[in-house]
Formats: sequence, structure tokens, C-alpha cells
Amino acid sequence: MTTGKNNYDVHLTRRKDKKLKKLLDHHDYLNRKTKELDEERGKGDRTSESKVLLKKLKITKLAMKDEIARVTEELEKLTTQK
Repeated sequence: MTTGKNNYDVHLTRRKDKKLKKLLDHHDYLNRKTKELDEERGKGDRTSESKVLLKKLKITKLAMKDEIARVTEELEKLTTQK
């Protein structure tokens, strides 16, 4: 059984772990969608709308990647404090 600060650290680690899983799932989704759009653009759909959408998805995917790196670093700090 955990008490005090240790209890807080355990729950904080779980919360960060859930956040990391959610971010990884979202990044995976964005990765699949950007691949689909790239394939469609390669087949001839070269409209400006698809370009804008693809660019927006790629920017969001990059932001997710940065957030994943930040959360992973925080999670490593929490797990090494024990």
C-alpha cells in the first residue's frame, strides 16, 4: 500500500502513462491519414484543398511527436525517482 508522496507519484505516473498512450494512438491515426492523403495526391488529386489538409495534418502530427517526447521524458523522470 502506498501513502503520501509515494501514492501521489504512483498516480501521477499512471496519469502520464495514459496520456502517453492517448498521444501515441492519435499520432498513429494522423500517420495513417497522411499516408492516405499522400497516396490520393499521387494518384491525381492535386487540389489546393487536399494540399492544405495534408499540411495541417502533418503540422499536427509533428506537434504530437514533440508532445510525446516531452511526456516520455517526464515519465522517465517520475519512474527514476523511486
